[in-house]
Amino acid sequence: MVKRLKVLIAVLFFSLFFVNMVSAEAWLVKEPSSIYSFGDNLELTAKLSETGKQLEARLNCQNESKIIFFQYISNSTSIEIVYPLTKTLLGEFKGECKVNLKYGEDEIASQYFLISDVIFLNTELKDRYFEPGKDVEIKGRAEKANGQLLEGFYEINIPEINFSKGGNVENGIFSANISLPENMKAGNYLMNINAYQKNEGEIINKGEEKLSIKIKQIPSKIDIALDNQNVKPGTNLSFKIMLYDQSGEKIEGEASYLIENSDSVALLKSLSKIDVQEMFFPEKNLTIGYYKIKAYSSGLSTERQFYVEENEEAEFKIMNSALIIKNVGNVPYKKAVQVSIGGTVEIINHELALGEEKEYQLIAPKGTYSIKITDGASSIESESAGLITGRAIAIRAVRPGFFARGKIFAWVFLILVLGIFVFLTSRRTIKGKFVLNDRLFGKAMKEEKKDKTIKASELAITPRRDAKIAEHSLVLNGQKQDSAVICLKIKNQLDGMAKLNIEGILGPAYDKKATIYRSGDYIIPIFSPAMTRTFQNHIPAVKTAMEIQKKIEEHNQKYKDKIEYGLSVHHGNLVSKIHNDKLMFTSVENTIATAKRIADISEGEILLSKAMHEKTIAEVKAEQEKKNGIEVFRVKQVVDREKNTSFIQGFLKRQEEGKMKNSQ
Repeated sequence: MVKRLKVLIAVLFFSLFFVNMVSAEAWLVKEPSSIYSFGDNLELTAKLSETGKQLEARLNCQNESKIIFFQYISNSTSIEIVYPLTKTLLGEFKGECKVNLKYGEDEIASQYFLISDVIFLNTELKDRYFEPGKDVEIKGRAEKANGQLLEGFYEINIPEINFSKGGNVENGIFSANISLPENMKAGNYLMNINAYQKNEGEIINKGEEKLSIKIKQIPSKIDIALDNQNVKPGTNLSFKIMLYDQSGEKIEGEASYLIENSDSVALLKSLSKIDVQEMFFPEKNLTIGYYKIKAYSSGLSTERQFYVEENEEAEFKIMNSALIIKNVGNVPYKKAVQVSIGGTVEIINHELALGEEKEYQLIAPKGTYSIKITDGASSIESESAGLITGRAIAIRAVRPGFFARGKIFAWVFLILVLGIFVFLTSRRTIKGKFVLNDRLFGKAMKEEKKDKTIKASELAITPRRDAKIAEHSLVLNGQKQDSAVICLKIKNQLDGMAKLNIEGILGPAYDKKATIYRSGDYIIPIFSPAMTRTFQNHIPAVKTAMEIQKKIEEHNQKYKDKIEYGLSVHHGNLVSKIHNDKLMFTSVENTIATAKRIADISEGEILLSKAMHEKTIAEVKAEQEKKNGIEVFRVKQVVDREKNTSFIQGFLKRQEEGKMKNSQ
């Protein structure tokens, strides 16, 4: 019996020894979630094989580590760990993280999870092109990285005009109405939209989106700048028509004007460019009084008065032995005229009504004399003249008669009779010459026409049947619209397959309803709202340019007939209208010229103008360059606005794959 007792004690002793040799174990029965936003609670449940050990939980995020739980476990083998993810506790801890549990000598790690302070914004803006003084309605949806809808705040800023507006985000939804100032300067503006969540006065989650908007240039005032309010007949009146927008900035464009007298009778009607000097030359006999210049442009009108002054003026002519004095002014001529013949002075005192003229015979002894006539304002001199011979120098007024000056119908009659005689005697000769000339001219015209037809056929490129053509012309009654423009500059002579493939290369532009304008070596697809039926043409234009570039490069790799080219994308105002299914347009603000100039300096890359870059900055990634003194932006790629969402989706997919792998 004693022997059995000793064996039992020995067995118990060794059992206790081996139990002490086995280390305590811990494992997670509740893993962390895949994504956390700041403000969430990190919750884990650990299962322990026994009590009596120290349990430590450590949060590891990239290169940072932090103890989030440390406790001696004495009475439970199921431990719940709850750790609030606040800025106060975490600081800058975020990104890919895991939790390491250490219980006694045993250590395990949780699956990876993401801690993010990102809020994803999806804003809705009906248009990007606004008039000053109008309301802009913005709607948006805000979602935290963990998928929960935001309960927080939004703020909208336009830094250029020191504008700011905020409000609440409820259940992930917010909306705002922004009233634009009536005198807001035309141009591009960046609108910053921020959404955020606060905890104890501190921002813990945030998101931002930038939207580019453009304020239209609205003609608001027209004016006429005169160089003088009074004008003397026979001298120029200089003036300019000025057009201003809502902020007082000058606007380029066209205007029409008319000049009328006090009886509203128009003296001159014409077109003019804005801020370009125009001239009005009042005739010397234009009636004294007030006159008006009326100007019209962009639905606006204005008028300015000027005064035509008195002009007492005569014109002197010496014809053979006669002096002719004519009133060319706008009032009766009453000045004394001094006539000097060979040093002998005579004075003529007379009055001439408006438009009236008088003739005087100049008499002197036989010889040659120098003559000078003046009234103090106008003068005329003749070095020598053959005068009527008389005993002494004298001036005698000529009385009107049948053959006198002013009665010239007799002379006209004689000339007419002589002309009829010449016509009848030479008619047959003239007719023969005309017939011969017609035959030669007709033959030459046919040959020239044949030559032109051949040359045209050699250059002909047949466009697609659905191609829309644009034509540059002066459009006075069209609509002024912001249009996107692609300019393809062909820098070499197209031959063979290059000539055949060029229309296929333009296919993407046709597909997006662009109209094609051809100017020499330039092929210019125009994205006009009148044709595309949308104002959102800027990003499609950039994408189309990228497709055209791709097609050209594919052609150059495949065929020996290469296409050397430059490619640019610009936007600006065009005054346009649709006529016979064709886009008729007038370029405003050098829109077409700017696109051509940038295409000239392109060497096969796509260059954006500064204006187009500002318009597409939120979606098109471009690199700033300076070529030939011009600031341009070389297109790198069109940015995927959903890249953050794609990253998270990819991360979640990797997590799911990791779970499946661990469960196998």
